[in-house]
Amino acid sequence: MGLDITAYRNLTKLDVVFDADGEPVDPQTRESLDYDSYDLRCYFNPDYASRAEGLEDKAVYKAEDSIGFRAGSYGGYNAWREELARLAGYPAVQVDRYNTGSIQLRHDYGAWAATEGPFWELIHFSDCEGVIGPVVAAKLAKEFAEWDERAKAHSNTVDRGDWFYPLYQEWRQAFEMAAQNGAVDFH
Repeated sequence: MGLDITAYRNLTKLDVVFDADGEPVDPQTRESLDYDSYDLRCYFNPDYASRAEGLEDKAVYKAEDSIGFRAGSYGGYNAWREELARLAGYPAVQVDRYNTGSIQLRHDYGAWAATEGPFWELIHFSDCEGVIGPVVAAKLAKEFAEWDERAKAHSNTVDRGDWFYPLYQEWRQAFEMAAQNGAVDFH
């Protein structure tokens, strides 16, 4: 299991109603929509609903274009997110993540304690489900562009750093796409 990402550009909300099982159906024929007739069914993670600004919860959308990539296993994604928080300069916080008495210094915990900052909306977001809408995507796309050279250099400081920057580029592309009336879907 792991985190898969799909980014969409130029979403158009489809006119649908939902059947008794909550599945989208054509409002006139009442026939179920097949999965090929839409691209995104929005799910607002209730803990991070503000990240979806510009979209409608549970709405069904068709996209002009999309890309997808694997952000890694959940552990791998969290290691990458830790490096992103370290790059962005969030303070390291001492934590006992698994209640074992083993203290770690974690920059992502420093980001989670913050209320804003570079990449904050991504670092302080679910690692398994939810959607980021075009408003937040535009902010993140700008930050990914501004921090690109530093991210490339940061890759050289990361143990086995050959994985950090390529994934950074995929996230950058996803947010640049989503900033154009789109979304980034975590699943």
